[in-house]
Amino acid sequence: MFKRGLAVLLFLAAWFSAAAAYELQPSHVAVVYNGKSTLSRRMAVEYARVRGVPERNLIALDCPRANEISRKEFDDLIRLPLLKAAREQKWWVPSGIFSSPMMDRKIFVLLLMSDLPMKIRHEQPVPPPGKDINQMKTDRASVDSELALLAFDGYERQSWLANPYFNKREDFVGSGLPTFLVCRMDGLTAATCMRLVTEPAAVEKKGLWGWAVVDRGGPHAEGDKWMDAVFRCVREAGIPVYLDDWPQTLPAKFPLSRDVALYCGWYAPDANGPFADPSFRFRPGAVAMHLHSFSASEFRTPGRGWSSALLEKGADVTVGNVYEPFLGASHRFDVFVDRLLDGYTVAEASWMSMSVVSWQGVVFGDPLYRPYARMKSMDVQPSEEDRYFQGWWASRLQFGDRWRERAERLLESARKAPSSFLYEALALEYLYRKEYVQAGNMVSTALSSAPDARDHSRLLLESLLVDRARGGNKACLLQMDSVQARMPSADFLPALEEWRRRVTPPPPAPVKK
Repeated sequence: MFKRGLAVLLFLAAWFSAAAAYELQPSHVAVVYNGKSTLSRRMAVEYARVRGVPERNLIALDCPRANEISRKEFDDLIRLPLLKAAREQKWWVPSGIFSSPMMDRKIFVLLLMSDLPMKIRHEQPVPPPGKDINQMKTDRASVDSELALLAFDGYERQSWLANPYFNKREDFVGSGLPTFLVCRMDGLTAATCMRLVTEPAAVEKKGLWGWAVVDRGGPHAEGDKWMDAVFRCVREAGIPVYLDDWPQTLPAKFPLSRDVALYCGWYAPDANGPFADPSFRFRPGAVAMHLHSFSASEFRTPGRGWSSALLEKGADVTVGNVYEPFLGASHRFDVFVDRLLDGYTVAEASWMSMSVVSWQGVVFGDPLYRPYARMKSMDVQPSEEDRYFQGWWASRLQFGDRWRERAERLLESARKAPSSFLYEALALEYLYRKEYVQAGNMVSTALSSAPDARDHSRLLLESLLVDRARGGNKACLLQMDSVQARMPSADFLPALEEWRRRVTPPPPAPVKK
């Protein structure tokens, strides 16, 4: 018996050692920066210090700071210098990455720092006179997506290629795939850039806790399916979630909680609603994504697109597109979130969520960041700051699908808490379960302990969601004057007025004479 037990222990030790060997490590990351940019170099050096990346893995390029470059500039100034570094440092054996065993490969991730070009402009094929570019057949692409194929040569650059890592659920190091995972750190300000370098490593020590926000209601059913899958995924993981299911995006001045840690939404060309409000910030370490064809097309222009706007609002991870990708070739938010919750790194989760390479996608964030690894492994240290979110998560672990028992325990905790959080989370969960009386009771109770005008206003608006779910737009409209009279601050009235416009019946058509 002793020998058999010892054999099992030795087997487990070997298995865990092998599993750890396949995890992405700092030594697997090549940090690429623009040697002409002081900020780019500073970011590279600091990231190497924070994450323990070997100094030899820092690669300087001599590039213009232009956001868009030609295909020749990409080859001469980015691709070929990186291939030269790969040969000199033996990133893979000389016989070629296809024939190399996994153990012979050293670099799996390329991390691009600020002030490196992001877009490769269209050149081929030349459209006929008077015709526009065929967006399905073009050699334009993001620098990042093209670099995923750094070890390839001779492939056609007139459309996308299938990503072999798409929808996988395995460590990239152990996958044996010949592509690279490419991420980028960038922002509109030096402060944002440096925050992206340092904050994720600090946040993952305790894990990412906070609200999830899912804003469905875009122009295509397929995209809404992705948002619905995100909504189900975070609920099952024990994360409290606010769902916006209006056909429009979140309204201007909506009093979104400052404890939002995960946001997935669509579909507007530029950041709007609460994300255009100077008073709003995400929780440190947040993952925030808005699905739009040109979300990173004008990344360096303030007020345009979503990618840079979300990063400036405090998010540490986002994605974007530099040109039209088409919906099916965009990042799948449901896959991305699912893999993050499963403990994978940002680099792995993001590239598992992208079906194509040599196309338009960009990933912004620390490739080694594992925001939910502690939740996945249940290595959670209780903290005062996160206790209510941790309690919500723990109740899901303890009771699973036994909602009645779970709700009773949460209600017992809510009565002892000075915060309105648990009542609000319960109200929304009752709402999603179509238990409207309980949802209304929880909102009413939460209002009595709301800590500030932002939370109080949001709860009042959520009471309208209960009315709308229970009695339709007409019931919601009937309660709006009462809610407006109880609003503690005029700052958030634009959100209420926007909802009023959405549910107000259109005027009758003029009578034809």
